[in-house]
Amino acid sequence: MLKKAFALLVMSAALSVAAPAQAKSNYSLQHIYTQCGIGGLIFGRISPVLAVISNVTWDLGTTAALSDSLSPNLCGGQIVARAVFIKENFPSIEQDLASGRGEHLTALNGLMACPAANSHIRDDYAHYTLSPAYQQGKTTENSEELFQIVNDNLEAAHCSIA
Repeated sequence: MLKKAFALLVMSAALSVAAPAQAKSNYSLQHIYTQCGIGGLIFGRISPVLAVISNVTWDLGTTAALSDSLSPNLCGGQIVARAVFIKENFPSIEQDLASGRGEHLTALNGLMACPAANSHIRDDYAHYTLSPAYQQGKTTENSEELFQIVNDNLEAAHCSIA
């Protein structure tokens, strides 16, 4: 049993070193260990030190390396910033969308960095608010739908969602 645990530990360490090299990531190891994996998900915006500690403690950084190699656009970057911003400011963003202006909507547009994508978000979200899903949804579900609408509009405008 101890031999199996040790073998697993060695394989995990090898994967955490090999995966970033094989993926030809554009990110440094520092970025990978602070913005990717479990540590990046939980602590990425709060504390890079805690993110690294969490990634190394949890699985020697294997999930950080794998998440970077399998979905590098989701490790940190604008998509995470938009998700966090929408989640933390949802009621204010929703009010700004209803009125068509406001500082939270301006900030969201800045995080999108794609003026072509802005034009349909308000209409798409207004359409969603008329649906039973919105009426029955909780704040978390409705903020997730707004996040999806934002990303769909970025893709439709041929902008980077990262």
